[in-house]
Amino acid sequence: MVPLVCYVSEQNLNVPLDADRLLRLLGVSGKLSGFYYAVYMLEQVQQKPDHVLLITKCLYKQIAQHFETTSGCVERNLRTLVRACWRQPDHTLLDQIAGRPLRKPPTNMQFLDMLSAYLRK
Repeated sequence: MVPLVCYVSEQNLNVPLDADRLLRLLGVSGKLSGFYYAVYMLEQVQQKPDHVLLITKCLYKQIAQHFETTSGCVERNLRTLVRACWRQPDHTLLDQIAGRPLRKPPTNMQFLDMLSAYLRK
């Protein structure tokens, strides 16, 4: 495995990695609606890891209710976020999070599962 090297400023050196920082390291920002959905979803999955298995039956509905939108909108915006991560020219961090080189973009469920497992480490 290739060691991951990324710039972290002195002031952020001791700040624990959270969903927000991890997504930003993957190259996406808060300009995407799916960013905030993903941060909230990852926080929920951190508390209840089995929720990632219930992504359509439980998680999308829960997030939609919290953000006062539809579960279809949540799913679509998360898919857009995953594609935005995938379009970044360097997949080194995403591959490291996955534990293997990715050949195609992960599904929403795979993406949440990978990131939540990485954050639990």
